[in-house]
Parts: sequence; structure tokens; C-alpha cells
Amino acid sequence: MQPIHTPVDIFNSTLAFLERLTAISSPSGDLEGLGSTARCLAEELRRLGLQVEIRPEAGADDVEQPVLYAWSGRDHRSSRSGRHLLLIGHLDTVLPAAEPQRRDGRLFATGAIDMKGGLAALTGALELLARRSSAPPDDLLLIVVPDEEVAGYLSQKVVARHGARARGLWVLEPGSPRSNVDAAAVETSAVESNAIKTSATETLVTGRRGMFDWHLQVRGQSAHAGNAYWTGRSAIDAAAEWCLEARRLAKRGRGPTVNIGRIVGGELGFVEALAAGADLVGTSRQVNVVPDRAIVDGEARFLGRTEGDELRATMCELTDRLAAEHHLEMEFTPGPIVPPVDPSGPSRQQSQAAVEFARRAGWTIDIEEDRGGISFSNFLPDPSAIPILDGLGPVGDGMHTREEYVELASLDRRIALLADLLAKEAGAV
Repeated sequence: MQPIHTPVDIFNSTLAFLERLTAISSPSGDLEGLGSTARCLAEELRRLGLQVEIRPEAGADDVEQPVLYAWSGRDHRSSRSGRHLLLIGHLDTVLPAAEPQRRDGRLFATGAIDMKGGLAALTGALELLARRSSAPPDDLLLIVVPDEEVAGYLSQKVVARHGARARGLWVLEPGSPRSNVDAAAVETSAVESNAIKTSATETLVTGRRGMFDWHLQVRGQSAHAGNAYWTGRSAIDAAAEWCLEARRLAKRGRGPTVNIGRIVGGELGFVEALAAGADLVGTSRQVNVVPDRAIVDGEARFLGRTEGDELRATMCELTDRLAAEHHLEMEFTPGPIVPPVDPSGPSRQQSQAAVEFARRAGWTIDIEEDRGGISFSNFLPDPSAIPILDGLGPVGDGMHTREEYVELASLDRRIALLADLLAKEAGAV
């Protein structure tokens, strides 16, 4: 395609780099592939003037994995270096790599948007800054972790540690396309010339929900369902009522959600040895017993920290009330809160700058204030303390599938947007 916002040679070199990067297979846990991806990225970043270090760090299982650090100006390792603008990304993908393919104005490749596309867009932005005789801010610190797609132990640890001294956080995960997706606007003549219309609306993320896992245990009284039905205390009945009432706490729109993820119930021996009792499921055996044990697992999500605290308290109160009504024991155990990212916090000035840069370039950014998924910004010690720009990477579709692709027109736009934002942070705009 013919780029609109980025010089042709820079765009082509960025796209070629993205193809090289996505051709390297780096699913989570593949230490060789993760290392190869880190080295490929490091070589490109050094070419563009950043200092780079690939540091082995131990994950949750004590296995060392590569974490890439790149910085401009002062060395981030110095305790005297002060605060920094933290950029964050990840090396790992969900699937092993497939051969990248260009077609219809898109690059189909593993990690094309999640999130090697964001890393490539940053390299293009650095090259574009150099073309403009400009430089990134001298406090820029890029960290690329190896385990975001799984439990993310290192992801959480690194963001918590370096986020504590950050003056801002930029996340290179993809934004989202809106209804007028580029590919939908392709005309026959445009396909023939391998060009795409430039009008588009894409998102940046300034708000993310927080969450907590929870577990409910119910202990009732077993009894013969025929001879002593009314002397039993059904744990399943109480758990089912609890689930229905907890589900009603979910509100559409910007309200909280409560998801019942798993429920297991029955006679104590069955629940405590599920594998051994699996052949009971779907039969009439042991259904003449009032069940005395139930376990429910789930999660809750919310947009405001106060709302999350109130939701936990309400679920605790619900547990106490139903335990008393059913005359049995119910224990509700909420996990630690992953804090939300408040869209009304200090991110507004930076997000509006991004909106204005896009407007001047002829496209539109919508600010996404209620993204449900957890991301790097949720792992900050206090997500409300610093400006956060999330979803800075190019858009596409098919994340975590063999049909994952990046819109090349979006890659073009995001290269220029990142260059403009970096120049602004460096005081050049």
C-alpha cells in the first residue's frame, strides 16, 4: 500500500521488520523463541539509537526468561536517574508463528497486533523522529516482557517495580477499530492498486476495569432425600440462590459485572474427589442424598475502586444473610483487588493531544474509557497517579487466532502518531 502519514521508505522498512519479527515463533514459555525475538528487536532498537540490554529474570517457576530494556539518554539503572516515561510491551504470543502473508492491505501474521505490531510501530516512530531531525525524550524507558499472555508474573513484577518511578505509562497493545474499518472501505480500483482509503476511526484506551477473583464454599447437612428430606440442609440450593442474587449485582453499561465461572456441588465425598466420582455425572446414582457441599468460583470487574470495595462488601453481606436463612455455613473469600485505571484521572491531557494529532492528520481517535480486559496499567502501584496511554499499537482483528492481522493503513497512522507524541514529550512540538 501507499502510506499517507509515513515516508514510503520508513513505512516499508517498518513493515519488513514486522514481518521478520512475526516470523519468529515465540509462544509463551518458548525460551529459545522468546530469546530470538528479543535479540531481533534489540538489533533494530540499537540501529535506531537506543541503548539496549536483554536481562534474564526468574519467573514464577524460577525459570529465567528474557526481559528487554531499552532507553534513551540517561541510564535507567542509576538510582539518581529520576523518573522516566515508561513504555511497555511483550515478546510472547499465544500461538506458534505461521508464515506472514500480505493481502488486501493487511499483514496476516502471528502477533501482528498482539503485540509485535505495536513494537514495530515504535521502531518506525523512532526512525521518523530521526528523519525529522528530532529525538525521543531522554527519559524514555522501554521494557518488553516475555509472559504477558500467561499468568504474567514477570509482567506484573516489572510494571510494579519500574512503574513506581514512572512519570507516565504508554502501553503498545493494540487499539480497536470502529465501524468504518479500513478494509470495509476498499474499492475495486483500490484493491487493484493495493491502496486503501485513509478515513478511519480507531481507539485509545484510558480506562480499564479492575477485578478480583472470589471463591464461595457452602457446607450444609447431608440427609436421605426420601426419609429425612426436611432435616437436610442443601448446599446446592444455597449456592444456587447466592449465584442468582450475585448475578443481579451486575449492571449494564459502566456498572460492575459478576461472573459465575464454575460451580460444583453434591455429597461431600463426591466434591472432594471429583475425578473419582466423575462417572456419577449423568446417572441416577446418589441423587437420593441432600447435598452437603458446594463450591463456586468466579470473578467481579468494576470501573471505580470505590465501586469495587462496595461490591466486595455487598457480596460478603449476601453470604452472611443466605447462610442464616438456610441454616448452614457459607464462606466467601475474595482475592486481592487488581485496581482499575480511572479514565477521569491524569491521562486526559495526553489523550487529548493524541486526538488532536490524529485530527490534524485526517483520521479520528475515540477515547475508550471502559476496556474490560486487564492490562499492564492495572499492575501499577497506583494507576490513578500518572498519565496512561493504552492501546497505542495498530489495529486489526483475529487476536489469538490463525487469522490475526494488522491493518497496514493503521500501522501507517500509528507510526506517525507515536512519533508526534514522542516529539511532544521531548518538547519538540
